[in-house]
Amino acid sequence: MNNYLSNAKKEVSMALIINFGITALMGIILVVAYKKIPTTSTSDFAVVQMLYPAFATIITIKYFNKEKLSKPINIFFNIFIATTIISICALFICTFFFSNNPKVLSFIINGIIGIASVASSIVIFFNRNKDFESLNLKISKNFKKVIMVLLIFVGLFIVTKGVGLIVEPDDSFKISTLIFILARLPLILVLSVVFSFIMFLGEEFGWRGYLQPRLQSIFGKKLGVLILGPIWGIWHLPLCFILYSPETPIYCVIWYIVSCTCLSIFLGYAYMKTENLWTPILIHLINNTLVGVFSGGSYESNFTLKTLLLGVAISAIVFIPFIFTKEYKKSTGKQAQI
Repeated sequence: MNNYLSNAKKEVSMALIINFGITALMGIILVVAYKKIPTTSTSDFAVVQMLYPAFATIITIKYFNKEKLSKPINIFFNIFIATTIISICALFICTFFFSNNPKVLSFIINGIIGIASVASSIVIFFNRNKDFESLNLKISKNFKKVIMVLLIFVGLFIVTKGVGLIVEPDDSFKISTLIFILARLPLILVLSVVFSFIMFLGEEFGWRGYLQPRLQSIFGKKLGVLILGPIWGIWHLPLCFILYSPETPIYCVIWYIVSCTCLSIFLGYAYMKTENLWTPILIHLINNTLVGVFSGGSYESNFTLKTLLLGVAISAIVFIPFIFTKEYKKSTGKQAQI
């Protein structure tokens, strides 16, 4: 056990150094290029940044567990590595050489994500040897629980945003749009799993699939997730200053630290409840889809002290109680198989 904990600490350190190193480097490039490129291009940086946690995780896994990886998993990992590297190169080249035509960058990034998602879907879903069960990527595992948790999240999300709108009305929000999106949500999920899921897997494989069980093994189930939350929140820092809230970046950083901590509690509960990584992947996808409905499709927002405190209070009230569920009661987390 002591050997496992020692290795877990080394793996966590390596994964975080790689993840935050790439994020910081690309953040610097984004800051340098910020005044030269349109907002649409900065959103492409956000899309590619979603790949970094899994990229760092895969490099770490390959370093520590290369001999344990089956051929299908190696193929999937290599697809993801190639996707991340090609996407980073596309960001750099298009930002500095094709900045006058942001549609070129968006087209390339969306194409890369689409091709990689389809290729990964084929490798994962048509695998007959159950290789991906070791990564908890078998979509049918505990399927009824997965559906239940997804429905719980949709309900909680609507409640949190609904309360926020009651306190601070927003004329841009249309309830008809929300109903339309909710009606199409199953179709959106199916299409996204095939054509764009690799972005959300990029975050959730890194945060929930890999770091969560290791942090829980080191610090315990509750504290492990509470440590993961701020790490996830701080990771958004470059985007807060450039894309999400350039007018009020400090409030934005505080918001992401708190909201990611609260949401990590629910995502941790969801992952432990279902033992299926597709649960947090789909929750993340649903969250980003519905956020677009309530924000009018815009990434950018300006925080005031009132909106910050209101958002923090609502997130805390809605999500923190899940840390008292039975999934968090044991002192140590289930060890990851890879």
